[in-house]
Amino acid sequence: MQFLWKYIDDLVGKGVEWYYIAELLFYTTAGVVPLALPISVLLSSLMTFGSLGEYNELAALKSAGVSLIRIMRPLIVFIILICVGAFFFSNYVLPVANLKGESLLRNISAKKPALNIREGVFYSGIDGYSLKIGEKYGDGNDKLRNVYIYDHTSKNGNGKVIVADKGKMYMTPSEDYLVLELEDGVSYEEMMPDDRKAQRRYPFMRSSFKKSKILFDLTSFQSENLREERQKSFQMLNTSQLLVAVDSLNEELHEREESMIEALNGRYRFDGIHEDSIRVIPNNENVLVNLGDAMERRAVENALRTARAQRAYLTQLAAEYEWRQKVIARHYLEWHKKFSLSFAILVLFFIGAPLGAIIRKGGMGLPVVVSVIIFIIYHTLSFSLEKLGRELVWYPIPAMWAASGILLPIGAMLTYKSATDSALFNSEVYLRPFELIINRIKSLVAKTK
Repeated sequence: MQFLWKYIDDLVGKGVEWYYIAELLFYTTAGVVPLALPISVLLSSLMTFGSLGEYNELAALKSAGVSLIRIMRPLIVFIILICVGAFFFSNYVLPVANLKGESLLRNISAKKPALNIREGVFYSGIDGYSLKIGEKYGDGNDKLRNVYIYDHTSKNGNGKVIVADKGKMYMTPSEDYLVLELEDGVSYEEMMPDDRKAQRRYPFMRSSFKKSKILFDLTSFQSENLREERQKSFQMLNTSQLLVAVDSLNEELHEREESMIEALNGRYRFDGIHEDSIRVIPNNENVLVNLGDAMERRAVENALRTARAQRAYLTQLAAEYEWRQKVIARHYLEWHKKFSLSFAILVLFFIGAPLGAIIRKGGMGLPVVVSVIIFIIYHTLSFSLEKLGRELVWYPIPAMWAASGILLPIGAMLTYKSATDSALFNSEVYLRPFELIINRIKSLVAKTK
């Protein structure tokens, strides 16, 4: 339902058959399985052993000489099989579901691009153009105000811009073209003549119009194959494909590092300077004084301009380098997530089963509350630590395994306490040391009197 409400605007009014929407929801449901498996195992194990404890069946088994570990042994084998199945699901089923679901969603969203053009937001769904509509009004929201069209189809790149005060938008009867009828507008276009001398003059053309009609070809959006697959991302790869992608990304990063170093060496030259060509300047001597007022001002301006340009260039390189590292980190995180999910299911079972035996309450009451609290703690830890890995604050391996590692000692302690029949939730056990201290203080006070 969260997915449906999130993309309701992209799905409604596209004239798509119902079974495409059902198929999309089916693929989306597959993404919920990794989140549902851990809490389902936790809740079911807590309810099962809570019911056994509530009706004294665990006490009967233990009195017959059967230990808790022996009682849990068949379930441990079953949970291990679930962990293996969860890994194969995450490795082979989920990537395909993500790929098909994302491709189907994008193809449905692009079915009628006129519906996706929103007020105040640039729309780049039409190849070669970027559109921005200030306001849509009228009965069918087909009338427009403050229209901006950026044309990227020319060899100049973004060399043409059309601005209009108002207009109208509609589809042709065959839905092959999107028509914009503009009124009271101006067209700005940079000219690029073949003569280099003419290019240095930076020719520019400005033209006004009262009415203009622009047609956008939409035949590329009318593909009947809505299941056509798009480019894969890291969430659509299995473990072997992720390793191959990481190797390629590391190689690209290394090549980019070499090109960055080469570019920086070209900007900062330290070779070709001889000692006899350098004039030694005393520490107290101001170099700019020797240049004169006009040259001094020009030298300072050139130095500031060069420093700003270098800082902007280095900032851009740093941002690109960080972006490439984050992409590689996301692939590593996705690779480890496929294994850490299965391990988390096993850890949560060793928390839920002994905790249910200690609480001795079955049904949908207390076990649901306890399991939800434990799962919220696990999910918060897992999500927060994974975010640290995505932001390069922490390494991918500990970022994905730390949540399970934190809960593993808790599960071991609960299993031990339950197997030894320790009074874990008996308040008297925890209050006894304080009672001893209070009694000791009272005896000392009595002696002083």
